[in-house]
Amino acid sequence: MRKINKQTPLANFNGDNYNNDCTLWTCKRCDQITFHNKYKDIYEETRLQILTDEQNQLCGYTEIYINELEECHIDHYKKREFFSELTFDWDNLIVATKDDDFGANFKDNKYNSNGIQKSEYTDIYNPVIDDIPFEYDEFGAIIEEEGKIKKTIEVFNLNCESLKQRRKNIIITIQSLKKDGDEIDEIKSSLDDAGFLSVIEQELELI
Repeated sequence: MRKINKQTPLANFNGDNYNNDCTLWTCKRCDQITFHNKYKDIYEETRLQILTDEQNQLCGYTEIYINELEECHIDHYKKREFFSELTFDWDNLIVATKDDDFGANFKDNKYNSNGIQKSEYTDIYNPVIDDIPFEYDEFGAIIEEEGKIKKTIEVFNLNCESLKQRRKNIIITIQSLKKDGDEIDEIKSSLDDAGFLSVIEQELELI
């Protein structure tokens, strides 16, 4: 997880454009949470802009590199269940990978069995607001400290084995390239689509 610098929303992404019966995420007539076909294009444009212009094609929580739009969705950092007034708040929208074991889906559904609770948001980092002070050990794990760091790791399951192994592989690759005498710019360029930019920056001492 790293700081996300939000930009100006799409001109046609405006909560005032959606009526009370059928909105981008809630269709009362269908009695289900969805985005209605009428707004599908807006959703896809929004997802693409956030991913490419604001997140450099990285998942907003895990830093996994996202190459295909089908691999991701727009997450409400603060759940609509608790903060319905933020449904169309651009600063509450983060593009995230679709995986139940970590990230957005874990936050909303699996953390503590039924997902994050409203009172817990003050105890975790918000990547749109906060500079994220994560540091990584040689095995790809985020170094856990008490307080917000520990809680954020738990809510998003950021030290699950899958993520640790991916980060470890990047660390090993960088160490190998350094031994081969590759320059920092060359190493960084070779890892353009590897994701986990915070790990790369730490290993290359670019932070």
